[in-house]
Amino acid sequence: MIPRRRVPISAYDVAEWLRSPLRSRERSAEDVASFERAFTEYLGCGFARATTSGRDCIELALGAVGVASGDEVIVPAYTLGELMPLLQARGLTLIPADIEEDTFNIDPRRIAERITPRTKAILATHLLGAPCDIEAICGLARERGVAVVEDCAHGLGADVSGRKVGTFGDAAIFSLEVNKAVPTYGGGVVVTNDAKAAEAIAAALDSRPRNDKPALKKAFSSWLEEGMVRSPFYSILARILFSERFAARFEQMYRGGHDRLRAVKPRYSGFQARLGLRRLGQLDRRNERLNERWEAMAKGLPEGFVRQARDRVGRPAFYNFVALSPIPPRELRKRVMRRGVDIGVGSEVMDECARMLGFEDCPVAASVSERAVLLPLYDGLSQRRFRRVIRALEEAVRGEAR
Repeated sequence: MIPRRRVPISAYDVAEWLRSPLRSRERSAEDVASFERAFTEYLGCGFARATTSGRDCIELALGAVGVASGDEVIVPAYTLGELMPLLQARGLTLIPADIEEDTFNIDPRRIAERITPRTKAILATHLLGAPCDIEAICGLARERGVAVVEDCAHGLGADVSGRKVGTFGDAAIFSLEVNKAVPTYGGGVVVTNDAKAAEAIAAALDSRPRNDKPALKKAFSSWLEEGMVRSPFYSILARILFSERFAARFEQMYRGGHDRLRAVKPRYSGFQARLGLRRLGQLDRRNERLNERWEAMAKGLPEGFVRQARDRVGRPAFYNFVALSPIPPRELRKRVMRRGVDIGVGSEVMDECARMLGFEDCPVAASVSERAVLLPLYDGLSQRRFRRVIRALEEAVRGEAR
């Protein structure tokens, strides 16, 4: 079975995992500081601080730009649904704005319709590595006196008008999860050019304890999970877990398990920083290589699939391959799984957050959510398996029996 995702594991990761307990706290602190400096230099921003997760970054960033309980925050109608209860728990009122049909990104025109006197911030997501129209969004925000927090969880390395995404808004967040561009077994980076916001973020993080154990535990659990994905048993397991009967329950359990790991909030670890520093140096080459594979897959898709418009605003980074299916996604999954290919559908891709928040007036997000499929494309996908994915899609769309 060709899995929809693969976690990159190197001998360097394992060696650092084994060495980590031997390093002093002082050395670990120096490693984290080195990674933060390198991140700042790479983006061209004023301040960067690493922390436990991208979600932690969003809470820190919103607090740093002055968002408080009772304020309204405009969010994309199509994004990660797990963010909604997290932000609502802070007393925020979340207002979804519909997305663009071609980029799947939040639409500046729909944002303008949603701004009210209570609006404090806009969460502008660069979805699936495609830059949103961040210049238009920031221009609108300045006119209305609203802050912008860029969600760059998928967009590390993307740029607009020669500037890296994450440097346009009042603050920005990046994720360093295992499936992201710079994976460090959890973690995230919050950045800003605003001195006052930087002070607020630093004050929140500097009081946290230093403890490498949660990151080491996360790495080990990720390796066990990846070992199962690469085993001969994955084909059988995938057919069971992603069946109509079990898929929703498994997705809930999977996300819940990772949420429990993220709930612990020590400082970012030296182990993670050393991995991050190494992978940050490889980032541009990785984006270039996988963007080329993305284009090859887009050209090879059978008739009827609709590819995301990734480069209409700027130069994209790579984060997964998502397209709109010409047949119902769950039916497509059944057919391609019979041909040994695993794909993601529904909330395994992204969530229609408008309906989660009680809004029924975001038709583009609803349409994209109903048709989106996540197809296998990642480092380590051989040319032979790449061709097999395309062939499975062609046969599935034609409805051929295996």
